[in-house]
Amino acid sequence: MLTRITNFALTAALLLLVTGAAIPSPQDAPEKRPKDQKEYELINAVFKETDAAKKLQMLAEWEKSYPGTAYSTERVQSFLAAHQQAVHPKETVDWAKKVLKLIPGDIQANLAITSMTTALYPSASDSDKTQILKDGETAASALFSLKKPAGVDDTKWTDAMKQIGLTAHQALGWIAMQRKDHEKAEKEFTAVIKSNPNAAQVSYWLGTEVLAQSKPEKNELALFSIARAASYQGEGALPAEGRAQVDEYLKTVYTTYAGTDEGLAELKQKAATQALPPADLKIKSGSVRKFEEEKRSRAENPLRWAFLDLKKTLQGPSGTAVWGDLKGKLTPKMSLFVVSAAARSKSISFSSTKGGPVEVVLSLTNMMRTGIGSGRELTFDGVAANMTKEPFKLTLTDGAVPALGISR
Repeated sequence: MLTRITNFALTAALLLLVTGAAIPSPQDAPEKRPKDQKEYELINAVFKETDAAKKLQMLAEWEKSYPGTAYSTERVQSFLAAHQQAVHPKETVDWAKKVLKLIPGDIQANLAITSMTTALYPSASDSDKTQILKDGETAASALFSLKKPAGVDDTKWTDAMKQIGLTAHQALGWIAMQRKDHEKAEKEFTAVIKSNPNAAQVSYWLGTEVLAQSKPEKNELALFSIARAASYQGEGALPAEGRAQVDEYLKTVYTTYAGTDEGLAELKQKAATQALPPADLKIKSGSVRKFEEEKRSRAENPLRWAFLDLKKTLQGPSGTAVWGDLKGKLTPKMSLFVVSAAARSKSISFSSTKGGPVEVVLSLTNMMRTGIGSGRELTFDGVAANMTKEPFKLTLTDGAVPALGISR
């Protein structure tokens, strides 16, 4: 889902800045001349042609008619540019490698290989994929050590290098992602987001790569980044269909981690306005929320937890031994919900949850004159008489229920 990098237009724009010098006329460069007037006219026609398909035809004619041209380097560069314009991934990379043999470190060639890596990789055979990633990594890495060509304005070069750096970091992150090098991918994608906060696709990749590391301390970064891709709608946002897909995924991973969707809406609102999480962002995990809820419940309902703790112990490995000590003795006071207590009955059944299954049956010495509505919470104790583990049921005799005036 959502895995293509589309930076052909970006690469083309950068090439206009750092390349594009016209071949000089025979009079301007006596040391480097076409062989004759026909080659001169053919060369100029090639450089003026804007249609990629027509340019490739002209280049093929030039190569066939003048295999030993003085402009062999320029011709190879022109083949590269035409194939890239026509979006021929394999041919672009092949010609880019030819350019690099002639001009090591060439900007045009390295940008071309970098930009075409994601186009080549998905449909390549398994035997070719390793080399495609290796070529892309080498080309992208080379873009960080470029030197400003002569005649290029300093400001324009600085701006171009910023865009070139984004292209390189994004490609290196994508390559690391294919190799399942999740920490490397995180590093590269973070560099992209810091420079271009609007790159929603990269935010999504960043989130999934951080999640793949299974490091709880990074969960805020992962969930926030995915929320960014799902909620951001400005320039660089995912299309509406893509945002909907990411939003469904976000709901799944967030509720799996947090155990609830509480706080999800607020997270998305925050992510819509900034690309990286604030330093103080905390998203409680489901286990933390459960612990805090239990702590709060224990403080508010200590007598209910007296029963729950006893039940857990009796169902556990030491339950038989504990029951042997408890049987025939008075239990601790408990506070549970009535399941049934019919009029003129000598027993009350209880559950630890309203409407839950019977977990305790309390036998009374005297018959109750009136019934008790289910769901009422009562405090009681009794003498332990019988117990089953599955399903759990504790039977008590000689019960006392102070709120009903029942004592032993």
